Amino acid sequence: MEKTLKQILKAACAAALAASAAACAGKKAVFGTELAEDGRGLILTAENADKGTSAGSGIEIKEGEHLAVTGNVESGSVQFRAVRDGNSDPSADWTFAGTGEEIEYDLEPGNYMIGFTAGENRTAGTVSALIKAAPAPETAETSADGQNPVMNFIGTYAKDRCMIDVSSADSTDGVNFSVRWSSSAAGHSEWHMSGKFDAETLTVNYDNCEKKDVVFKEDGSIESETVVYENGKGSFVFDENFGSLIWNDEEEHQADGISFGWALVD
Repeated sequence: MEKTLKQILKAACAAALAASAAACAGKKAVFGTELAEDGRGLILTAENADKGTSAGSGIEIKEGEHLAVTGNVESGSVQFRAVRDGNSDPSADWTFAGTGEEIEYDLEPGNYMIGFTAGENRTAGTVSALIKAAPAPETAETSADGQNPVMNFIGTYAKDRCMIDVSSADSTDGVNFSVRWSSSAAGHSEWHMSGKFDAETLTVNYDNCEKKDVVFKEDGSIESETVVYENGKGSFVFDENFGSLIWNDEEEHQADGISFGWALVD
């Protein structure tokens, strides 16, 4: 009788484990988009999605509008891309992993194909790409009390896979720049430089740039950092009327012909 009872319990446990495994294996995978409530943008919902799963749709961005993209990715990662009609290269390309990250892209008016791709297995969360009225850029003013005039221009500027963070280096006219240009989810190049702000020409010249190539492991930690060069020269020129800047890289001409637009990142 005792042997029979043990056999019954063993069989019951095996059945329970099998049912649990079946339930996990059968868990529905979701990776799709829907229109925002006002119809001005897309919202991606992901649950248990496999790596490489994709979804997307087309949107129109009009004059005076920008695209605000917010990632609340609870597990895995989601690559976001915006490709303008007639172009092959994306106007915006970013990978969201984690919650609360927001980027606002100042894109040229036109029709765009918005795409989302799961970067890892079992990706879950949401990414919203909403069309909003573009913020009016502040104008430059030189403060009589000695405030750094570049304070009107500090913040983040972006284009395609590149983001440029601008910050004040002191209370007079010093400016720091930090540039990150992603090559893939596994790595990026970064530049760090600083200089003095010329309030008349809205220009910052620098001769102290350091460039590094950074490679990441699968868990997101840094695998390697390689210094490519030091003491690089160039300049940044701000446009007070359109909230943008131009990067003149004299070492590799990395950003020739590119205008970086104002972006808000939380």
